[in-house]
Amino acid sequence: MSENTKDNNSDKTNELTDIINYPLPDLTYLNEMAGGDEVFVKEIITHFLENGPRLLNLMRESALSGDKEKLHFVVHKLLPQLTFVGILAAIPDVENLENENELKEDLSVVIERVIKTINIGIEDLKKMI
Repeated sequence: MSENTKDNNSDKTNELTDIINYPLPDLTYLNEMAGGDEVFVKEIITHFLENGPRLLNLMRESALSGDKEKLHFVVHKLLPQLTFVGILAAIPDVENLENENELKEDLSVVIERVIKTINIGIEDLKKMI
C-alpha cells in the first residue's frame, strides 16, 4: 500500500470517527422554549439551516482577514443560535473565539474545528425536520 493510500484511508477513518463521536443536536432547550409548538421548532431550525452557513463563511473570512471586531460580532451572534438548535459540541470553541484572548490554540485551527462541528450538526438537523 502506498503512503498516499495510507494517508487517504487515515483521513477517512478520522472523519468517520469524528462523525461517530459527534453528539446529535440536543433540542431539549428549543422544545422547552417552544412549549410543544412543533411549527416553531421547525421554523427556528430552518432559520438556522438557511443562515448558519453564511455566518460560518463570515467567521472564516473575518478570521482570515484579521478583522477581530467582525469575528467577535459573528461569534457573538452565532453562540445563542447554537444553544437553540442544540449544536452544543461547538459551544466551548465558539466561546473561546468570543474571548479570543483566552485562545490556547491557533485561531485558524479553532475556526476550522468550529466549522466542521457545526456543519456536522447542520446535516443532522436537516434529518430532524
